[in-house]
Amino acid sequence: MHNEATPSRGCFISILLNVDLVSSYFLIPFLCTSDANSEIKIVHLHTTYLKSTLRITRSLAKNATSAPSAPQHHRLLNQHNIMEIIQSYQRYYQEINSTKENLRPIEEIIDDIKELLTPVKEESLLLHAMRLINELSDRKTSSLYTHISSPMRQSLYLIDVFYSIERRTEKLDMDDKRWNNIAILLNEIEMTYFVNIGFPNGSDLYHDKRDQKVHISLATFVSFFNNAVLRYEEQTQDRIIRYFKPYDDYIQSNYGFKIEEALIFCEYLRKANNKKFLDITLQRTFALQTYQWYVQLSNEERGFDTPLNLLEEFAPPPLVSLFIHDQKELQDININSQSLQCIIDFFTYDKDAMKGKTIYYADKRHFESHPLILGKQKCLFPLNKFLFESLYFRLDEALTKSTSTSKYLKKKSLEFEKKVVNVFKRFFPSKTKIFTNYSVDGVAENDLLIIYENICIIVEIKNCGFRAPFRDPIKSYSRIKSDFQKAIQLGYNQCKRVEKILLGGQDVNIYDAKNKNKKLYHLKNKNIQNVRSIIVTDLRYGSIQTDLGLLLEKADEDLYPWAASIDDIEAFLLLMRKTLKGIAPARFIEFLDYRERFQEHILSDDELEICGWYLTNREQFKEYADRNQTTITNTDMVDIFVAHYFVGLGFKDELDIEIKKRHKLPEYSKTFEMSDITSDMIKGKA
Repeated sequence: MHNEATPSRGCFISILLNVDLVSSYFLIPFLCTSDANSEIKIVHLHTTYLKSTLRITRSLAKNATSAPSAPQHHRLLNQHNIMEIIQSYQRYYQEINSTKENLRPIEEIIDDIKELLTPVKEESLLLHAMRLINELSDRKTSSLYTHISSPMRQSLYLIDVFYSIERRTEKLDMDDKRWNNIAILLNEIEMTYFVNIGFPNGSDLYHDKRDQKVHISLATFVSFFNNAVLRYEEQTQDRIIRYFKPYDDYIQSNYGFKIEEALIFCEYLRKANNKKFLDITLQRTFALQTYQWYVQLSNEERGFDTPLNLLEEFAPPPLVSLFIHDQKELQDININSQSLQCIIDFFTYDKDAMKGKTIYYADKRHFESHPLILGKQKCLFPLNKFLFESLYFRLDEALTKSTSTSKYLKKKSLEFEKKVVNVFKRFFPSKTKIFTNYSVDGVAENDLLIIYENICIIVEIKNCGFRAPFRDPIKSYSRIKSDFQKAIQLGYNQCKRVEKILLGGQDVNIYDAKNKNKKLYHLKNKNIQNVRSIIVTDLRYGSIQTDLGLLLEKADEDLYPWAASIDDIEAFLLLMRKTLKGIAPARFIEFLDYRERFQEHILSDDELEICGWYLTNREQFKEYADRNQTTITNTDMVDIFVAHYFVGLGFKDELDIEIKKRHKLPEYSKTFEMSDITSDMIKGKA
């Protein structure tokens, strides 16, 4: 779960004194959200206690007649903790009901936001929204985020609500007081959504199956709608090239441009923002040096009166203004004029289409699909992240619904498999034996088998959809479980079948699945020391993926697999390879061992937080893997990825790599204050 203040570091002096911030705008990695502020905390604690009570219930039922004989990864809480949790849960349930009584209709809250936004100038609103996104790294220390719980999602929502207002006066800039009032209302909307999804009945805490469904639905809803796409720009660009390049003719006939032209457009906007950023930084440097010069002269009592009021006239624009450009800059892009106009039209935000609409929080963000906002003479150049994601998701959706759907999906699946295989091949040493599209029984086909020393790693690759959850918790649960079964559960079943054969005590022949008579390798039983299973998905599934104990069906004595998205796996393996050099494969095996022990007692919806924890503080990670209590991860654990991306994470064709090479590795969090789930948390003491 994400965790969430001193004034913002927007002051130019502070920026100049902080080298990391000055150099880091165009090195922003994936953008995260933070959704555990005061109002939304009630949701997270609710799901925490549901998980605890449900887990205890399963454990009690499982061990009702016999003492536990399970291996280390199966644990029970003691009786004292059980009663403590139940009592705390009951108190907390009363608090939930009290909160629900004060909820307002969402439409009423939206109207209040519109009233506050009506007099705000367009450019001021856009700059404020971009500031919320661009300064996410400061969310723990900046007053800008005091009343906001999910900065990324809420700022994008704010843009859509702004353009839904039919008559705006646009006479005021956004000030702190107005923003604080808006932020409180945004959180009220978010909280209203989550509370209205449904809470448990409060009766029969041990056996109410509805409680389990509500928990899974609620946790998934929070993760799905509060997280931005946690993916590096390089990863989205790679998808665009892999999946869409073969369909250039279709894209050009339907949209008027080719993929290469769209990428040139995106790169131009990125560099334009970078240049403006550097220009503003230089202006700020000059202003600071001039100011210091005048102060020094004044302090030396040379009779020189410091005319600070004159400096204000030459003050540089706010840093966030780097996103606002003259529209004419768009015409400087070296693309065929007809194609260029088609690309501009593709990305341009349709303001008229938004007017008069009621924008609900769970709706798709129009800004995410159309991130280029044009004014009368100015326009907003968004972060490249938004351009890449708009291009990817819209073209993917179009091709999925086209007359060539089956052909496209097959091609996409093949390219995804190639990507996964390449990620693992790049990580493991050349002596490692890697088999793709193989069979161990001469019948069924499996995706990937890695034999590293005496360890067999079974990898199943699942390129499946993950649909938006419903607000109704019971209907939502059915949809969530269905998508989970088609991807992670199926992948596990396939891995398990291979596991049983490899651990069957006999030598195993590995065959080419396309030609069952072709034997690829004879694996001797004595060379199989251990077996691990991994399910690689195209998309993130949130908490049901990080904690497989929520939905995965397996035998009690069997170990859990590791399930993660390819984007998280790639980033993790790149950083392991970079920081651990020759011992990276062995450490990865160790990670899989300890990661398995966290199943059923971890609260997180971001796998990279867990991976970052291991890389940053391995001993603490291992210690907590063997504890009895549920552990909550936090966003500080991702800092190691952010820091290394600043100097180069290792992506092929990584953006700004020559600039990154000139920088030193920034400082990042290396220790984490951890706390187990206790009754004090429910009382607000932790």
